[in-house]
Amino acid sequence: MKKLFLLGLTTILFFNCEKPKQRYFSASPEINSMKASITEYGNGDWDTWTTHFSDTAKVFANSRKASSITEFKKGQADLLSNFSSYGFVDKGSWMEMVIDSTEETWVNYWATWQGKLKANDQTINIPIHISSRFVDGKVVILESYYDSAPLNKALADIDAENALPTDEKEMIGKINVFVSEFLNKKDASVLDNLLANNYVKTQSDVKVASGSKELVESMNALFTGFPDFKITLLHKSPFWDNNIAVHWQLTGTNTGEFNGAPATGKKATITGMTHLHFNNEGKVDMEDVYYDNLDFMQQLGHTLN
Repeated sequence: MKKLFLLGLTTILFFNCEKPKQRYFSASPEINSMKASITEYGNGDWDTWTTHFSDTAKVFANSRKASSITEFKKGQADLLSNFSSYGFVDKGSWMEMVIDSTEETWVNYWATWQGKLKANDQTINIPIHISSRFVDGKVVILESYYDSAPLNKALADIDAENALPTDEKEMIGKINVFVSEFLNKKDASVLDNLLANNYVKTQSDVKVASGSKELVESMNALFTGFPDFKITLLHKSPFWDNNIAVHWQLTGTNTGEFNGAPATGKKATITGMTHLHFNNEGKVDMEDVYYDNLDFMQQLGHTLN
């Protein structure tokens, strides 16, 4: 009887001490497969990307309507043709694998999708969540969730600009070049084709530059003070009599001397409006800029005496 009691006690202890099944993983062959597919997607290597999926895999891209892998690839090819570069940002991304209560294996991925539009160099950032169900090492279901509004708006804006009359389309193109090449890349060589000989720039109605040479000199203070200086176009108004209003955002980090003051190391973000006028040759002859300079300086840590 004593032996039977000990045997029963041993059996109970064995089952009570048995470890529960592992259901959460930060590393696995499935996670490796998912990571590889993310890289292949960014490289446009669709043939290799396809090998991670079963022949009957279904894709639910922000929709409850399923697409086949072939249909999904075609849709992506059409969409990505609008971008000069695209892919997922590593910083802040996260991946995990779980086995749920129904014994299904899912790999979850959180990241930011980033793409640069060919038409205007605008960068689109979209947070995204992807869940992939694996069976025998292959994806049988892929579900992706994201806010498509920023992308849809950017593409709609491009379509609207393409539908403009030729002269207005050319003027929009010159605005895009002015921002992407001169302001963001500091390439002053593009100005000859953009600015009229009688070009004048004012800031809150105060003249700060006449001609391209003075414009470059006035901007060098910002370029020096903010090496990562960047202007992003947020919105453009319709044209009226060769006039247009542009809503923009400036971002930068003050890591260089700015207007005689030492660097503060602080980041600044401001928005503003610019009124542009084009002459009959399609060149800018007037630029009037408005923004809150006090807010800008306070973000850098400067105060009024």
